[in-house]
Amino acid sequence: MVVALLAICDPPGAVPAYLGITASMPPEAKRKAPLRVALTVCLILGVALLAGEILLRMFGISLPAFQAAGGLLILLMGLEMLKGTPTKVQDESKHELDSEDRILVPLAMPLIAGPGAIATVITFSAKSKSWEGNVRIAGAILVTSLVIFLTLKSAAWVQRRISARGQRIFLRFMGLILVAVGAQLLLSGVNSFKG
Repeated sequence: MVVALLAICDPPGAVPAYLGITASMPPEAKRKAPLRVALTVCLILGVALLAGEILLRMFGISLPAFQAAGGLLILLMGLEMLKGTPTKVQDESKHELDSEDRILVPLAMPLIAGPGAIATVITFSAKSKSWEGNVRIAGAILVTSLVIFLTLKSAAWVQRRISARGQRIFLRFMGLILVAVGAQLLLSGVNSFKG
């Protein structure tokens, strides 16, 4: 269960977006960002465990549609990173309150706690049908959140040791990766919806 969640959340894959989003944040907010992302992911997956299927049904949203929308959001962010310009979530013209919320969307959701992770938690929960099974799933969510925290915390440390030029090259390269991830999610969602 932990391995499945870690594979789908892919904390190392979120590092480029995290570094890009936090680049213009004040030092104090940047220091708190890994914990905020990890707690948000834990909360999102916890809600998915307890009420995910009900919430999607309540709004009339299918899992494939949710996946396609998340993929489109990630794809658009990747395209902006490829251009070497700050994405809308990185825009420094936003007021101070927004600067700390940039990491929540699209980083915590849908990039890390995306449709795949949410669908996985909902599926595990539907299969377990017992409180013991749900406790195991909750444990897997906690372990995943801890790994996310440690990964993002170490990413900031590594970034400080890379030159500005290296960071620009890395940002563009990772923009391409994000475009591919977003396109994959979008196409998977469309294919699932058709099938």
